[in-house]
Amino acid sequence: MIEAYQQQLVRYYKGYLRDIISGKPFSIVVLRGEKNKPATTVDLHGAIALFRQNEKTAQRRGWTIEWEDWSSKKLGKQKWVSTIIVDTEEDYLHLLKKEAEADAFKQQLQILLNWQPAVQSFLIEKPERVLDLKTVWNDLQKVIDHLLVHDVSGHYIRSIPVPVHTKFIETYRPILFSLLKTIAPEKYAASAITLDELLSLKQKPYLYPIRWLDKTIAAQLMHGMEVTGVTVDWLKQISWDIKEVWLVENETNLYLIPERKNAIAVFSKGKATHSLKDVPLLAKAKLFYWGDLDEEGYKMLNAMHGYYPDNLQSVFMDEATLLQHAGEMGKQDAVYKTISLEHLTREEQAAFNILKYHNGRLEQERIRQDYVVEVLGKIL
Repeated sequence: MIEAYQQQLVRYYKGYLRDIISGKPFSIVVLRGEKNKPATTVDLHGAIALFRQNEKTAQRRGWTIEWEDWSSKKLGKQKWVSTIIVDTEEDYLHLLKKEAEADAFKQQLQILLNWQPAVQSFLIEKPERVLDLKTVWNDLQKVIDHLLVHDVSGHYIRSIPVPVHTKFIETYRPILFSLLKTIAPEKYAASAITLDELLSLKQKPYLYPIRWLDKTIAAQLMHGMEVTGVTVDWLKQISWDIKEVWLVENETNLYLIPERKNAIAVFSKGKATHSLKDVPLLAKAKLFYWGDLDEEGYKMLNAMHGYYPDNLQSVFMDEATLLQHAGEMGKQDAVYKTISLEHLTREEQAAFNILKYHNGRLEQERIRQDYVVEVLGKIL
């Protein structure tokens, strides 16, 4: 029973830290009791003894107990805890055994407020940041001080010349973003949602692995290289006369597709719907899409159908494939939430409906290789 009061003390702690950050004086803590009372005399005396162990006296910090009369048919007239009051900060911290932690919190907080008073609202949001980040606050301050007075646009995130190790900014991206927005909102675009956008940093090029399915063309255009990596900007500029492009969301599948005339395969790494939607090469070729058989996979397939409505065909994402491998279907972690996928074909929609009903997923690695070879062999 005493545990319920102790839990209330713990729940007040975050509010207590917030009050320290905002400069408010300590507020008296009032703890309310539970309706359930001891059932036996032994339980009653034991519980009262526990309450009195933390009771405030002239020599000891603790809580003040208000008692109420309690008339029990079984135990007769008794006294029971009505309300517990913690009326000083010292008593509160003693009960939680957090005197040292609170002292460290106040010292670190003062350092931060002396550095940037505007950091107060950042800390009030999550007071635990004051101590959780204690070992890195010094470096965070160095980075913020540098960014506030230097234009770093055009730098890559790892090349910003600040006196911290090269991974530091990358590691603390979200914290630095929030600090800059809090300390100098007038300096940065309100629409920015990442540190990279906020600082106009250069982005390292994202490379899509490409495998040439036609070695003859690979020899003509790529000096015989069968696999290479290209950026989406490069893909948008080339004018190859390619008959087929295969987009796969699993790297293994990049190498399962057999050799085909005038064809390439691209490992889109789950990013097809983000950057491969306006590529002339994909628009004029016969486009095959092989994605994951789960909710995200079909959402991506649906989006790709929307981008390329006239030339895109999925492989291994239909009802026939799912039924052939029903025994291999597992469960996805999250519950399906997607209601409508308007661009799917009838066969794709049927497969999606089965997966959604079972909250299922079929890992691509569980599709039998003999089935893969058989189906790919029939695609003309």
